[in-house]
Amino acid sequence: MKSRQPAVLTATATETATENETETVSVTPRAGDGATSPLRRVLGSDRIIERSIIAARGVAGVLGFLALWEVVARYDLLPRDVLPAASTTLASSAGLLVDPTFLGQIGATLWAAFVGYALALVIAVPAGLVLGLSDRLHAATATVVELLRPLPPVGLVPLLVLVAGQGLEMKAVVVAIGCVWPLLVNTIHGVHSTDGTARATARSFGWSRRTVALRVVWPSAVPSVLTGVRITASVALILCVGAEFIGGSRDGLGSWLLQQSMLPGGIDTVCAGVVIAGALGLLVNAAVTVLERRFAGWAHREDS
Repeated sequence: MKSRQPAVLTATATETATENETETVSVTPRAGDGATSPLRRVLGSDRIIERSIIAARGVAGVLGFLALWEVVARYDLLPRDVLPAASTTLASSAGLLVDPTFLGQIGATLWAAFVGYALALVIAVPAGLVLGLSDRLHAATATVVELLRPLPPVGLVPLLVLVAGQGLEMKAVVVAIGCVWPLLVNTIHGVHSTDGTARATARSFGWSRRTVALRVVWPSAVPSVLTGVRITASVALILCVGAEFIGGSRDGLGSWLLQQSMLPGGIDTVCAGVVIAGALGLLVNAAVTVLERRFAGWAHREDS
């Protein structure tokens, strides 16, 4: 009996110590529960302040440009028939924004730019994925791509007018030709920048090439693809307006600007139309930037 009592006492002491340790662990708070939320709030507020400062600088730059424009026009540093005052141009722009005829011309240009840009996306992104994944195909087509990429799309307008006419088809093809090459190159670059270790690891798990392309390569290439989208979105609008200028289209912003430039005193409305076209490009770039932050914001956070 005496030999068994120490064992019982030892077991009881061990159980008591274990219970005490369990109670100690259970009442100890986790370090991350109260520390991460204030840190996130501070970082979030810092980002808001940083973006506000950037936006304020942008607004200050626009206001400074408008003030300089007004001074140059008011003091006749340039002839009035070449550069109207900024205040006059802004007033004319406000009037055009409520003009149904002008809005119809803007709609025609935006629609043609959208169709051509969608065509470029449908061609460039899948082709870029295929060429980026295949070294042999990329080597075989690299010379052709570099040969065709410098060709000016607007220079092909006369030929496209003969083939497709002066309407939507011609403008869409010009936009597609101008945007397809930057999108293609950016997509190939995004595929090539994929981590080789991640691709090899996925293959070692028995994933097929298609699965690796969709689940490893494509997510890694998205930031580069969206960068190409942001760069070429405004270019699509420029190409469409240029095609309307040269191709003699019957509708669109370019055609409207050409007609206004032939009218007496039409410089005011021409400058107003140019300002509105620039504002459209700014809005398109802002929209694409929001998409880029939404779907590829992690890439920018890693870079910073």
